Formats: sequence, structure tokens, C-alpha cells
Amino acid sequence: MKQFDTCVGIDLARRAKHKAVVIQKEHTGRTVPNRAWAFSHDLEGFERLRDRVLKQTGAASLEGVVVNLEPTSGVWESLSAFLRSQGADVYFTRPDVVSQLRKVHSKFAKTDRIDAHTLASVPSSFPARLIPVVSVERRVRVLRNLSAQRHRLVGDLTRWKNRFTARAEVVWTGLLAQLEDQQRFCALGRAFLTTFSDPRKVVRYGRGRFLAWCRKKAHGNTGPELAEKLWEGARTAALLWDELERSGAMAVDWETLAELLAQDLRLIEHLEKEIARVDKRIQDARKDVPECGVLEQLPGVGKVIAVTLASILMPVDRFANTNKCGAYTGFTSRHKASAGREIAGLKMTKTGNRRLKRDLALAADVAMQIDPDLARFAIRLLEAGKHYNKVRVAVGRKIAVRAYSLLKRFQAGQTNVRYLWRDLHGNTIPRHQAMSIARELWVLHKADHK
Repeated sequence: MKQFDTCVGIDLARRAKHKAVVIQKEHTGRTVPNRAWAFSHDLEGFERLRDRVLKQTGAASLEGVVVNLEPTSGVWESLSAFLRSQGADVYFTRPDVVSQLRKVHSKFAKTDRIDAHTLASVPSSFPARLIPVVSVERRVRVLRNLSAQRHRLVGDLTRWKNRFTARAEVVWTGLLAQLEDQQRFCALGRAFLTTFSDPRKVVRYGRGRFLAWCRKKAHGNTGPELAEKLWEGARTAALLWDELERSGAMAVDWETLAELLAQDLRLIEHLEKEIARVDKRIQDARKDVPECGVLEQLPGVGKVIAVTLASILMPVDRFANTNKCGAYTGFTSRHKASAGREIAGLKMTKTGNRRLKRDLALAADVAMQIDPDLARFAIRLLEAGKHYNKVRVAVGRKIAVRAYSLLKRFQAGQTNVRYLWRDLHGNTIPRHQAMSIARELWVLHKADHK
């Protein structure tokens, strides 16, 4: 970061007013803080902030002024954009770092004024913790927002499916243990669990009538074996519930149970429709981001993960090199050194974008199975005694670095950016041959560890 004479620390608020503090350097090099003041969230408040800073510094513009803030929810983006348009250099500091530094300034008190002073002092006391705010192209921002929304919806869908399964397991524990996830939530599975909340109702139907009902409700490639599983599961559950209700050990309101299961399924279907809508919007938005197609060449990276990588890693100019990009993912170990001695084997940092880390880990599961170089790397770590989760983290970091390399080449104007598959000697080979070599490596590895 370049030298500065004035730094503004801003403690952002979501409901109250923002609080700002200006720290100036004297000719002796000593920093002098001013009193904190508040300003509102609107244009009038932003202009008041600008005019107050100009008045205190005596400058004609915000050129050379460093602004540091803590990224709070979404309120920081409009303010940072305004300040950057006025010529200021805007940075942010991670909330966990601000929390620790604030305790250094004031151990027993926390106020907006103290937080603003802490943020204003970071550029002079700990400039390495400043993260520059960079402008993101509209096309990338659109894709980033859609990708984040899809991730949230998928998470909600997974949670509701788990709730539905937990509710149904009260009655159908044995049956659900035999069904795969896609069988539970196929058209037949959903109709069965809502229509026949009481397993004895299925038995009263009779096998022939029930199988005919299944054929009517089944769609797509649902085979007759699922109907047989449902019949056997219902027959077994009916015997159990006959005994439980006869002995009075447990009673169930079957009508309420059916109503709750149907309600859960309606919510699940709603989320599935919303995900389909977002997928359609992502498909349209991808046309303006050709980098997604470039990243799909990477091993283990499909349409969804390519969108995540492109939207989060871009713009790649903010990373000075591959090490910076790898560190940004959070897939890097903690660093500790003392008296010239490095302490190895530390745990992974908890930093990094969660969505990026999740998708990189999923990509690593596939990539290490089909790419010879990554397969050899993963096998070497496993043979050294590393846990599989640590291995997939290391492979995920390599995928991020390779994604960075492809994006840099594409940004440099290379029209035909390709991912090259290589054998164990570094020679370029076709994809199918690379996958064959990777499979052989894993076969040998498993044979050696039987």
C-alpha cells in the first residue's frame, strides 16, 4: 500500500448512523486522531462525510485519503463505491481481525467510537491486514449474486429434506433405510409418504391394488422394484404399529402426520422450482462470462462449480501470484515461526469463502480420480498418513491455482485457452488416456494397502 497522511476509519451500522474517525499524520510522524462523528446512510450523509474529511485535512479532494471499514452485511458496498468515486483508496479489514485489535485499544469497553478508532489505526499499525476494495464488473456481479442465491436455496432444500425424512422416520424407519435419496423424493415416493402415512392402510389395500396404484403414480424411469420395496416396508411397519398401539406404548395422530408431511413436501417442491428458475437465470448470465466455459475444462469442475470459481475468483488482477490466490481460498495451513525456526504441521486456517471452499472440495473428490498428476499427489499424501479430508483440501487448492492460471491467460487475450492433460512425465495426452492412467494409479494404491 502506498504512503498516506490521512486515514478514515468507519464503523458501519445497519440501523443506526455510521460513525467515522479521521487520523492525520503530523510532520513529526505522530498520528493525531480527531473526534468521531456520525453520518446517515443516504447521499446527504455520504456528502457530509466527504466534506468533513476535506475540512479537517484542508485538501481539495479525497485523493490520497485511505478509508478503512468493516464489511457489515451489504451496507458497505454503496458507501465504498461513493468514496472510490471521490478518489479515496478504500480498504476493509476482516471482522475477526477488528475484534482482536479493538481489545488491544480497549479491553473492557466496546463502542462505535472505539471501533471507528480501531479501523482508522489499522493502516499505520497493521497495514498487512488491509484488503483493498476492488470494482467488480456488472456481468460478474450478476453471476456472483445468482450463484450465491442458488447455494442458499440448495442449502435450504437439503435442510427441509432432512426435516421431512426425520418426521417420516417415526413410522417408516425400516423402509427409509432401504431407499436412496432419489427414491424417497421421486414422484412415487412423495405420493406414497403423503397418501399412506399409516402403514396399515397399505396392507388393507392389498398387494395387487397397491401395485396398480404405484404404476399410476410412478413417472419417468421408476422401476417396479421400488413398488415392491414400498409394499414390503409397509407390511413390516404395519406389524410393528399394530403391536405398539395394542400395547398402548405409543399413539400417533395419523391425520396430523399426513398433513405435516404434505406441508413439508410443498415447501420442498417450492424450493426446487425456485432453484430451477435461478438455474435458468444463471444459464442466461453465463453468456456474458465466457470464463465459465474455460474453467469447465478443469478436472472435477462442472457447470455449477465453474460458475462459483468464475464469480468469486474474478477479477484475478487482485492476486499478485498463485500463492496469493491459493491463500484466498483458505485452503492453506497456519504459519508460525520463531527464532528462525518454522513450525510445520499446523491446522488449516478458517478463512476463505465458504461456498468456494465447498465447491473446491467437491471438485477435488472427482479431480483426484481422473487427473494423473492430482492422483499421484493425493496418493502420496495418503501414504504419508494424511486424512482424506486434508488430502481433498490440498487438491482443492491446486484446482484453484490452476483456475487462476487459466483466467490470467484468458484475460491476457489468449483466445484458445485450454487445460492440458498430462501423463506422469509431463507429456500432453488426451483426456481419456489421462483418466485411464489415474485409474491405474488408484488400483495399484488399493492393491498395496489391502
